[in-house]
Amino acid sequence: MYHKGERKIQELTEEVNIADANGRVITDSIVPGAIKFIENQSMTIVSSVDDEQNVWVSILSGPYGFINVGGHNKLSINLKQVTSSKLDIFYNNILTSNQIGTLFIELATRRRFRINGKITIDDDVVSLNVLEAYPNCPKYIQQRKIIKNNTVKGQSEQISGETLSDELKEWIKSSDTLFVGSQSSNQLMDASHRGGNPGFVKITDTGAIKIPDYSGNSLYNTLGNFVQNERAGLLFVDFKENKTLQLTGEASILFNQNSEEDLKHTGGTGRYWTFETLRWTVTQNQNNTNWEFNGYSPFNPK
Repeated sequence: MYHKGERKIQELTEEVNIADANGRVITDSIVPGAIKFIENQSMTIVSSVDDEQNVWVSILSGPYGFINVGGHNKLSINLKQVTSSKLDIFYNNILTSNQIGTLFIELATRRRFRINGKITIDDDVVSLNVLEAYPNCPKYIQQRKIIKNNTVKGQSEQISGETLSDELKEWIKSSDTLFVGSQSSNQLMDASHRGGNPGFVKITDTGAIKIPDYSGNSLYNTLGNFVQNERAGLLFVDFKENKTLQLTGEASILFNQNSEEDLKHTGGTGRYWTFETLRWTVTQNQNNTNWEFNGYSPFNPK
């Protein structure tokens, strides 16, 4: 059920028994109760790799119904119905790699479901054959409600670079939500969520992004992937300005950070992971969706 990287983290945290119990939710099919939830989403988070095996995380938005579940082992994304930016690197990545990770997350209800697998493309329809499917708990999700805006906000524009500017660092440090993409040694992709109160993400003196690893479901899918493959991707969403920051780089894990300040910041785990940026892309006018903020997660460490 778990690969060696995931098991290594579970052993280091002494959570093997909890992981084995919680891991029973991981299957190779979509449970009936999740089908309607997935099809009712107007966005999905996807992870993919480029032709240099760099990991990227993207957000795809569209009308209800642009995602279709065709049975318990297959779903499809209709790219013709996607209304978010077509400049996203995702469109090139799926031409050279046949694996993606998906996260269906409804911020308004704090529900989420992850599906990873292999894809085929036919006439702008991406069909995903399920290899892993499972729900996640509602912890650390900030509550936001989608408000559709039909006003045309201009064409999408992108700027890219390698070094984070002060402006981008401030964006990162003020964020309460990020999405992370990772990949195991057998190329299986994963997309996940991280959240906390503004300021939970830090920038180190060397410019690395530092993220606390709060307590969770003990599966350690993301950190386990980092053990096997340090390449990772991050996505930050500016929910007010409809722009995104995508980063690709390398991740590493920090254990036993047990100072009083570190224990408080990590919610008692003493764990962080850091991310060294290799490239970044900002997309302006990424979508035409407005968001209404409704509150921080009560699980966020103070």
